[in-house]
Amino acid sequence: MVLMGSENMEKQIEELKEQYAKTKYNKATNKYLGILRAKIARINKEMASKKGMKGKGFAVKKTGDATVALVGFPNAGKSSLLNALTNVESKVADYAFTTLTVIPGMLDINSAKIQILDIPGLIEGAGIGKGESAKIASVIRVSDLVVFVVDANEYEKLIGLIKELHQLGIIFGGKKSSINVEKTPTGGIKITGKSSKIEDQNNIKEVLNALGIFNANVILSGNPAIEDIVEFLEEGNVYMRGIIALNKIDISKGFMHAKKTLEMNTGMKVIPISALTNEGIGQLKEEVFRELGIIRVYLKKSGEEPDIKNPLILKAGSSIADLGAKLRLKTEKRLRGAYITGKSVRFNNQKVGINHIVSDKDIVTLLYG
Repeated sequence: MVLMGSENMEKQIEELKEQYAKTKYNKATNKYLGILRAKIARINKEMASKKGMKGKGFAVKKTGDATVALVGFPNAGKSSLLNALTNVESKVADYAFTTLTVIPGMLDINSAKIQILDIPGLIEGAGIGKGESAKIASVIRVSDLVVFVVDANEYEKLIGLIKELHQLGIIFGGKKSSINVEKTPTGGIKITGKSSKIEDQNNIKEVLNALGIFNANVILSGNPAIEDIVEFLEEGNVYMRGIIALNKIDISKGFMHAKKTLEMNTGMKVIPISALTNEGIGQLKEEVFRELGIIRVYLKKSGEEPDIKNPLILKAGSSIADLGAKLRLKTEKRLRGAYITGKSVRFNNQKVGINHIVSDKDIVTLLYG
């Protein structure tokens, strides 16, 4: 049978992804891997254009102040960790694929409510579409933070898992390099700037050609690699934060070596835990709270005491305007600013405008007029 249209494209993508997965990353294969990813990105874009829609994911209703996804291979202990972090009794067993759908729970910490999602375990080959990888990826993408759950006795697998997610367009450990690509009608590929990670600028041209770009002005800064350029141009990539829960330390003698190795290779914070004995769970909760960048703001009405028991939860970097938008108070008056006592101001009860950035534990009296 001759494959046509989308079926043929899917077959091409599968073959390209298999080649990518089998190729070890090193200096010699950098350009080859970049071209493979560029071809995959171009075909994916063509398929999306033809279908006019994206594949459906798991139906998850986001609640709380932030959402955290528990990610790992089957039997890593995600369900046990969900039980330890929240009041949800997720089904636990000593065999893989116990979790067949997304199970939500709520972590209450420092007055914040953090939604924790126990998602099905990824399998080897997820990056080339095996298992429920597309659906799982859709849940990860809408999360604010990923907690990788890895068995301390099989910690080497995590490097492969991160690579699988990379192939799905979910990238950890960095932001987009400073690259600018401006498409032009004619003139070929013109490159300004250099990178010590790219020995031959013709490699950039080959990658852009593989993406279907034949005329463009390219400006390089930030010392990008070929892979960085592909990631910059790929549509749908997300750059996420993650921490690692090194589980089952109660039955692992070498978990400190595993911790050091993972931190060195991933750049992520590693928290040794035992979901079974609760060892390290308190530290993991605090690390989740810290990594989410959550702040608490205490509201105070003029002439009254601040409401310390019920703080307003915001993301770090929020302004007085953001605070007002979250409150959604029914008033015809316009928010003009606030009086603040706390770390974000120089003295108590300082008057600020709506663009002022608040800090954790600020006491705020809103001004309307």
